[in-house]
Amino acid sequence: MRVWTILSLLAAAVCLGYAQGQTQETPQEAPKPPVQIEVKKIALYPWSFAENERGTNEQAVRTVQELLRRSFEDRAGLEIIPEGRCRSVWLQLGNDNVSLTYEEPGQLPQLPSPKKLLEFGEALGADYVCAGTVSWRVRSVWVGLGPKTKAEATVNVIIVDVKKREIVVDVRDFSSGSNKAEKWYETAGALLVSWGITLFSGGPKTPHMQRAGVIAVGAAIEPFFAATGRKID
Repeated sequence: MRVWTILSLLAAAVCLGYAQGQTQETPQEAPKPPVQIEVKKIALYPWSFAENERGTNEQAVRTVQELLRRSFEDRAGLEIIPEGRCRSVWLQLGNDNVSLTYEEPGQLPQLPSPKKLLEFGEALGADYVCAGTVSWRVRSVWVGLGPKTKAEATVNVIIVDVKKREIVVDVRDFSSGSNKAEKWYETAGALLVSWGITLFSGGPKTPHMQRAGVIAVGAAIEPFFAATGRKID
């Protein structure tokens, strides 16, 4: 009887210990902090456009703007800083107002100096600043039994790496008629289609201006995607 009592007490102790163990919460690992991924930002400002026929073609301008946006977003993973914010900071720094379009190429402003773009980028909190101008020359030539529209675009562009204080791209008077531009356009066909930028030949001047603008600007900014740059003193 005495042995039975001892066994009963041992069994009760084991059960009690098991129950207590069940009530204790299993220690959990502390949640890991979220991964902080820095997305670099670029200001596509200021950009200006003009053509030799008064009243710059709005669709051609929008096509070039779309090319710029998709290039830096999709190819470089950059965030585009809204134009309204760019313009506000630009004016707060005491810079002259820059219009998006001008009536003729001779009215286009000169590109800002690298130092001015660097100051602008720092005030804006940008990693890069990309400023440029595009001028179109549209003309009609007689081919066969009728006229044919031809368009050529000339681009000036400068890209500054704000953090490194470097000029990454500095291209002046680059034409869509150059061999380099045409070569870039031939290899970029699939890329443009994937972005929904389809260009057609023939017809009115708009598609000719679109094509010329894409060829010139696309080729001019291409060095950005594998650039080293030079210091700004």
